[in-house]
Amino acid sequence: MAGGIGKRFWPVSNQACPKQFSDILGVGKSFIRQTYERVSRLFDHEHIFIVTGKEYEAITRKQIPEIPVGNILKEPLRRNTATCITYAASKIKSINPEATMVVLPSDHFITNDEAYLNDLRDGIEFARTHGGLLTVGITPSRAETQYGYIQTKPLMKSEKISAVKTFTEKPDLELAAKFFESGDFLWNAGIFIWQVQDILREVRKHIYDLYILFENTTALNTPEEQNFIDNIYGKCPNLSIDFGIMEKSSKVYVLKGSFGWSDVGTWHAFHALKTKDEDNNSTNSTHVLFRDSHNCIVNVPSRKKVIVHGANNLIIAENKNYLMICHIKDEDHIKHFEKQLKYKK
Repeated sequence: MAGGIGKRFWPVSNQACPKQFSDILGVGKSFIRQTYERVSRLFDHEHIFIVTGKEYEAITRKQIPEIPVGNILKEPLRRNTATCITYAASKIKSINPEATMVVLPSDHFITNDEAYLNDLRDGIEFARTHGGLLTVGITPSRAETQYGYIQTKPLMKSEKISAVKTFTEKPDLELAAKFFESGDFLWNAGIFIWQVQDILREVRKHIYDLYILFENTTALNTPEEQNFIDNIYGKCPNLSIDFGIMEKSSKVYVLKGSFGWSDVGTWHAFHALKTKDEDNNSTNSTHVLFRDSHNCIVNVPSRKKVIVHGANNLIIAENKNYLMICHIKDEDHIKHFEKQLKYKK
């Protein structure tokens, strides 16, 4: 899934080049390139599909030239994860009704690739053998309000996999603290594994108005596919797969992930992943000098030389013609800045 625009990472992530196509962490590769290289160790090129906005076809092909052109699924509108997954599942089913499908966000940070791939292998085997809907959960390291939570039932199928009791979307701090202390909850990593027939059966049961739009799949994998998608997408509900399916289905399981993970959804998350100096400052560049400054986050082009003197608790980010300076406590406002500048113009 590569359709988001990463508003919380503006100006480094923007509508022209969203977070998944950016190298925000300064590792030399974009998030989507890292995701592709990781999963290409499990799947052949022709079995990897990317769902993204029509406007990002060119950048997708540039960053991942190995993918067949027909495997880039181009959304004319943003309609959230339930629609994008239903589109991909319907397309895959028309190729192979017996296929098992792995759904991955393209913009997450993963450590320990071997553990990650082993977990996906175990999840694929479970989905093929037992059916149902499998999601991947991460053991919480703190009371975090930016992630969804999965409450587990006692382990059933293996040491890794258990049935899901409840899903909870982004709780407040008090509730997140209770979840963390209980030890019964995992973070929702947004990674899913299922057979295509199982997920489409659940879509039919819980989001029937979406299901019927894709019921006639004769246009998929033909030259008429894009016209078909362009015509129906405006009728699709703007609904997450968590709210539309996972919270309602009685056939949901969770695999406890054994790898390091972050959705890198905010500058705060970027700060947590980067090495900090003795004053808790972090940056993506070796050309940034901090003097008498504390708890600052700086993300600038690698060629830029920067001195931050006498500053505390600031986010400083530059990309092309945009420079943003924002207090850390006001980080939630960042997602509105690009729109505000357009109004200013």
